[in-house]
Amino acid sequence: MSFAARIKEEIFQGRPSRKPYYSAFCYGLLLFGRQFGEQAVSVATEHRSVSKLCGWAIRERLGERIPFSEQTAPRGLPLYTMELTQPALCQRLLDSFGHAEGQPNRGLIGGEGFPAFLAGVFLVCGTASEPVKSYHLEFLPPSEDLADLLFEELSLAGYPPKSSQRRGETVLYFKESEQIEDLLTMMGAPHCSLELMETKVYKDLRNRANRATNCETANIDKMVRACTQQLADIALLRESGALESLPAAAQAIARLREAHPDASLSELSACASLSRSAVNHRLRQIAQAAARLREEERPE
Repeated sequence: MSFAARIKEEIFQGRPSRKPYYSAFCYGLLLFGRQFGEQAVSVATEHRSVSKLCGWAIRERLGERIPFSEQTAPRGLPLYTMELTQPALCQRLLDSFGHAEGQPNRGLIGGEGFPAFLAGVFLVCGTASEPVKSYHLEFLPPSEDLADLLFEELSLAGYPPKSSQRRGETVLYFKESEQIEDLLTMMGAPHCSLELMETKVYKDLRNRANRATNCETANIDKMVRACTQQLADIALLRESGALESLPAAAQAIARLREAHPDASLSELSACASLSRSAVNHRLRQIAQAAARLREEERPE
C-alpha cells in the first residue's frame, strides 16, 4: 500500500463522528469531488473506502442509496465512480449542506471544523509521495474557484501552500516535512505523520554518515597523495646527493618518512616526539629543496 493510500485508510478509520465535524468532513468529501452542483454531483476515486464514505454521506443526507460503477483507471487500478444526475436530488443535497452555487457554506469549512473538512478534501483530491523518496503532499482541486478557496483556508489556518499549474489545472502543494507532519496530524493521520518523522530521522542520520564517510575518504586520499609526493621528493634528493645538504633535523624526518611511508602527519609527529607543526616545517624544507632541484634540472 502506498503512503498516500495509508494516509487515506487512517483518515477513513479515524473519521469524525460528532455531528458538526462529520458534516464538515462529508462536505469536503463531496465538494471537492469531480462535480458538486445543481445539475450533477459526482465523485471518482481509486480507493474503495473513499467510495463507501461518499455513498454513506449522500444516503445520510437524502435517504437514497447511490450506486457506484467500477471501471479501470489508466494506471490499471480500479476506479469507483458515483454520479447523481437528478436535479431535484442534487438540489436537496446542496441545500442539506447550506451550499449555494458559487457560494460555499463557510460555516462548515472554517474554524474548528476545518481539520475535518480538510480530511474530506484530501480523500478525494489529495496525495503524498513516499517519504523515503521526497517530502511532497498536494491537493488537486477540481476547479479554479475551489483551488482559490482551499488556498485561502489553508493560509488562514497557518499553512499557506505553494501552487503551480499542471496540464492547465492548479495544484496546491507542500514540500516542508514539518508542514506535512502537521497537516497529517490535523487531518487525522497521526501514525502516518510519525512514519514521516521516523523516515526523516533515518535519512538525516544516513546523510550524516555518508558525509562523514566521504570526508574521511577525502582526507585519506589527500594524505596518500601527500605521502607519495614526500617519498618522491626524498628519493630525488637522495639520488642526487642533495639530501645531505639539508639540516640534520630535516634529514631525520626524511629517514622517518621512508621508514613509515603510510603514516599520517600526527603519527610521524608521535614517532619523532615533535609537534605536528615542527614535522610539517621539516617536510616543507624537503619539498622546497626537491622543487629547486627539479627547476635546476629542467632543460632550457
